[in-house]
Amino acid sequence: MLSKMITGLTASLVLVGASGAESAGDASAASARALRAAAIAAVEAEDADALLAIMQEMQRRSMYFFEGDEVLCRREPPKVGLLAKPGFNFGTARTAYQTFNKVQRLEEQTCTCPQAARSFEEFSVEFLGVMPEDISETEMQKLREYNIANKNTVYAEYRDFRNQTCREAP
Repeated sequence: MLSKMITGLTASLVLVGASGAESAGDASAASARALRAAAIAAVEAEDADALLAIMQEMQRRSMYFFEGDEVLCRREPPKVGLLAKPGFNFGTARTAYQTFNKVQRLEEQTCTCPQAARSFEEFSVEFLGVMPEDISETEMQKLREYNIANKNTVYAEYRDFRNQTCREAP
């Protein structure tokens, strides 16, 4: 069954390697699952031109075979200063950090996990102008306001983007 699926996908995407001008359009319309299957089929068929076009599209979408950056994808704010105290400060900071990074991924139209964009320390300096351990109630209020203004919209847009561009179809 897998070989039939790969053969079918190969037939539909082998045209990807047929011409450079058409290849980008054909590969860009393929789902993430179709691109992975077509890459495997192109390797098995030793079709370097098709594989190159497919891999270029995978690179454009930041889709890779290896998940070496999974540690970056699990980054969270450090529990220091106000972020270490009981209450909602840590969650507020984490939500703002994730939202800010998702905005960047939407702008770039890349499927790489949001937290790979920057560390929390980089976010804190860029967005708040202070290191995480120096976050005061003033900066926390800025994070709260950012979350209220952006979280729901960004999360919905990002979810739609991920579902349409990055997720594998069942």
